[in-house]
Amino acid sequence: MDIWFFSDMQRLSREREAIQNLQENGSWLGGINWRIEKQLCLDTVISVDGNEYPVKLVYPDFFPFVPPTVYPSNANEHWSSHQYYDGALCLEWGPDTWHHDVTGAQVLESAHKLLQIENPLGIEHQLAPSRHYLSAGQILRYEYGRFLVTERLVNYLSDLPGDTKGSFEFTLQWQSKSVIALIQKIRTIGTAIWEDNSLPEGLRGSEAEQTLASGVFYKTQLDYETIEAIANLEELEQLLNEVGYLDGDWEDILDESIFGVLLQDDTDCLHFFLTSNFNNENRLSSLLPVHSRKCLVNPRIPANLHKLPQRTVGIVGLGSVGSKIASSLARTGISSFFLVDEDILLPENICRNVLDWRNVGEHKVDAVAEILSCINSNIKVDVSRINLTGQEANVSLDTVLKKLSKCDLLIDATANHQVFNLLAGIAKNYTKPLVWMEVFAGGIGGMIARSCPQKDPEPQLMRKGYYHYLASIDTQYNDFDMDNYTLENQDGEVIAATDAQVSIIASYATHFATDILQERESSNFPYSMYLIGLAQSWIFKAPFHTIPIATDYLYQQQTTASASSETVTDNLTFLKEILEKKE
Repeated sequence: MDIWFFSDMQRLSREREAIQNLQENGSWLGGINWRIEKQLCLDTVISVDGNEYPVKLVYPDFFPFVPPTVYPSNANEHWSSHQYYDGALCLEWGPDTWHHDVTGAQVLESAHKLLQIENPLGIEHQLAPSRHYLSAGQILRYEYGRFLVTERLVNYLSDLPGDTKGSFEFTLQWQSKSVIALIQKIRTIGTAIWEDNSLPEGLRGSEAEQTLASGVFYKTQLDYETIEAIANLEELEQLLNEVGYLDGDWEDILDESIFGVLLQDDTDCLHFFLTSNFNNENRLSSLLPVHSRKCLVNPRIPANLHKLPQRTVGIVGLGSVGSKIASSLARTGISSFFLVDEDILLPENICRNVLDWRNVGEHKVDAVAEILSCINSNIKVDVSRINLTGQEANVSLDTVLKKLSKCDLLIDATANHQVFNLLAGIAKNYTKPLVWMEVFAGGIGGMIARSCPQKDPEPQLMRKGYYHYLASIDTQYNDFDMDNYTLENQDGEVIAATDAQVSIIASYATHFATDILQERESSNFPYSMYLIGLAQSWIFKAPFHTIPIATDYLYQQQTTASASSETVTDNLTFLKEILEKKE
């Protein structure tokens, strides 16, 4: 493992100089004390309006690919609403905004700005504006109970008149780390029974009917905040009594082992409460909504692969491509995985993912991990549900990157440039092979690439060579929608990549991966990058037209920055002093 402040002396000098300049030019920054714990740290004091805030700046192992973190020196102090559970301050520079040109000094400036705005130890306080945007996956990460809200359900309930009462039936799908309620039918007086026909037959047939639970539905004029404030069964009963919804059968309802209460507020938002009666004890649970924008209807393993169970594969992105690669590698013999994805599965994802309706609303990593565990009884799967380039705690990101750095092979199945940059940094610093791929819009083809240490150019150079090749092509192809793999043809038809087309690219990438993991002297693939045609389109003359892209010439551009002897001597002296001080 590389220690960044030894391997990149120029960057260490830059960090020291930037913080020294900040102290000399800013009266708010106190004395500086560098030290080494498990990581390089800096102790200092930030002064705001006569109050002192002792802080610790911690440089992560993956610096400068990820930002340093500022903590109160006293781990028990809580200063700001922008502070994580472990005490770390949530600042302007996080995994979603960071780039390697930013210094630790700028992170300290951000901490000073936050404390200046909120003034926690002062008399007048102010709330700093938030830059937070959390995805559905991040919001639901620690929420066990969920319920599916489809567009058809919302449209039906929105059309009902105010103060409508009714009953409904639902099933509970128990998942590895969550439970999701699927509303099957709704009955109201004077209207036809509504049934969610978008649910697959397996969830609506005789097997599902045996586990159907019932509930009551009220379309209320209550506001969102009032309903969300309900904390227990007594408060729910009191509120329903106040607005005149209870019919006197509440005691009978409480006798049910599981019963649902579905409330629609004055903005048409849905709130699902689950009452349970076990051992004569009644409890109330609040389920969080999972919104769907659409409703959509080893003895045979070759001998040369017998060493694969000893390998660990890290896969980032468990969507249509990554989920297929993971399950295929598991069937090929890989028995150790580290899976990273913050996203949850929606019904509209099913058409190209290995997951199905039983996993709707579940985090993809948890669902894929469960599938892998059913393929191989000896499999070990570690998962992370963080967003590598989103709003997350720096420590969480650093932990995930450390785990990825220990994998024997990294696979980027995200088609996300920021994720690629992170994995490329790990691959370079820890001499790990990296495989990445793209599926072209409309399913006309795709690209697969690998970068193996000592055999191929570095990943960033490989990508540079790829873009250079694309720029050299006379016929440009720019109508890409990488999120949905769709394009619009000359006739105005929207063409989407099919599961089969995505599977082909995933299979080629898997073949690349198993070739790398065998660690043979000579690869079965003479080139490190291929364009694979699946239709007669763009530069592809026919389906299955394969175009290898030469990358050997990129070695000539591969350089390693080195610090001067003076810089090395200066920094070694500096680090020696810190280590001696620690002793």
